Amino acid sequence: MTLTWTLFLLAASVGLIALSRWGQRRPRETFEAPLIPWTTLQVMAVILFILLAAHLVSLVTGQPFKGRLG
Repeated sequence: MTLTWTLFLLAASVGLIALSRWGQRRPRETFEAPLIPWTTLQVMAVILFILLAAHLVSLVTGQPFKGRLG
């Protein structure tokens, strides 16, 4: 994946995190279930953000990300 796509998807994941935070904090009627599972969506967006940030570091430095055990 190129640097442009990585930055685009990183910005999209930040936008999805912000949207899901807004959806969670929006007032609802009592005992009304949300149609979209905002918490699950936010967790998936945070995981995507972490993976893309690690990929961005490997793109910028030119060194592949090896992890702890290298």
